[in-house]
Amino acid sequence: MKLSYSLRAFGIYFIILGSLIWFTLDNAIERLNDSMRQSAESVLVDTANILASVIENELDPTLSTQPNTAALSQVFVDVKKRQLSAQIYQINKASIDTEVYVTDAAGVVIYDSSGLHLGEDYSNWRDVNLTLAGEYGARTSFIDQAYTEPDDPKAMVIAAPITLAKNIIGSVSVMKPINSLEGHLIAESKQLQRYAFALLLLALIIGYLLSLWFTHSINRIALYANDMAEGKSVTPPLLQDSRLNDLTHSISNMRSQLDGKEYVEDYIHSLTHELKTPITSIRGAVELMNEDMPREDRQLFLNNIDTSNQRMARLVERMLSLAQLESLNKLVSSSEFDLLPTVHRLIQERKHLIENKNVKISVKPLTSFDCVGDKVLIGQAFANLLDNAINFSSGNSEITVELMSNDSAPKPEYSISIHNHGESIPDYALAKMYDRFFSLPSPHANQQNSKSTGLGLSFVREIMKLHNGSVSVMNVDQGVFAALSWPIGQTQD
Repeated sequence: MKLSYSLRAFGIYFIILGSLIWFTLDNAIERLNDSMRQSAESVLVDTANILASVIENELDPTLSTQPNTAALSQVFVDVKKRQLSAQIYQINKASIDTEVYVTDAAGVVIYDSSGLHLGEDYSNWRDVNLTLAGEYGARTSFIDQAYTEPDDPKAMVIAAPITLAKNIIGSVSVMKPINSLEGHLIAESKQLQRYAFALLLLALIIGYLLSLWFTHSINRIALYANDMAEGKSVTPPLLQDSRLNDLTHSISNMRSQLDGKEYVEDYIHSLTHELKTPITSIRGAVELMNEDMPREDRQLFLNNIDTSNQRMARLVERMLSLAQLESLNKLVSSSEFDLLPTVHRLIQERKHLIENKNVKISVKPLTSFDCVGDKVLIGQAFANLLDNAINFSSGNSEITVELMSNDSAPKPEYSISIHNHGESIPDYALAKMYDRFFSLPSPHANQQNSKSTGLGLSFVREIMKLHNGSVSVMNVDQGVFAALSWPIGQTQD
């Protein structure tokens, strides 16, 4: 399954962001662990030196040169009897876990608050050895020598020298289990993790929203490009990002350039093809007229030349009108008007042709029809459909014109329909009705001046596009039905 661009971008964003947060959190916990141990070591240094000073104050230089631990021993006996309850942030401390041992100048333990190591030789331990040598003594070791695994409990030990007359006569070491420090570290680490996960979740939500916003903009650009490809009249979407707006304008400009090139090529090819017949007809008539011919034949050729000239004039005029419409993006003029007088005028102008074909035309409604749009263009669109209905109607047939305004429909619209009760359109021609220069032979096909330009429905379609409407031509049970429709509420000037 191929992932969309937004999902791939979101996945990359998630991996990068998650890695950065994990790296930051891991380093923060490591730095927190180091800082906590440093703080604990500083406290232990203070404690060891305070205890060393207490022991030194108990010494009598005239009686003994060995540390006196009686007072220290009594202190720890009394301390262990105390009831302790201290809430240190998230940790409740209920007992004292600090141990103290004192050694003589040889490194032998002469006092141990735990009572487990009295008399043992600690001269090789780093804390005792360095302190008795006059250096800073500290170590981290397993609490019990039976422990050997990395995760087994350890203790931090800090020693301070016991001096008499500037001579080191022993050492006092303060031992603190690291697991008591780790309790605080774990609590703080969990809090940091909660903050990190909350930050990650917030960042993911923001990233997802940004991804939706970006893909929504891309989708709008894609829809705009597809609509242009289908020939729809659409305006470029207005986006928040100026670079995306530049992309939209570039697509629009590219399409305009391509449309202009295709438009010129198509029109030149089509016009050349359509003008070929009347030009050939004129050329042939002129060549024949150079010969000696009867007056009646000469007049016939002159009529053919005039008919071909009129056809070329109609082609050029209609193509200019169509090109002018296709260059517009919106209506130049729009107003409210009564369409019924225009309909009656256009029917009256075709009275002679209607009488010759003995066609009956009925119009509904009989009073008025108010609508909004370009009065001239709507009249031209109706005139084209009316001409087609008359030209392709059978003798002694009926044409029904109906004007409707549907306000209650889901999409309120104006509608003008022409029902020609005549022959149906051939099936092969239905899909080509709106192609430029496509036309069907009419009952007047034997008269060259009645031949259609094939641009009528293309012209009508462009008019309805400007009105955001449509034109439809279809076969029905009793002839051909053609209709113009456009939405109610067209903008007025």
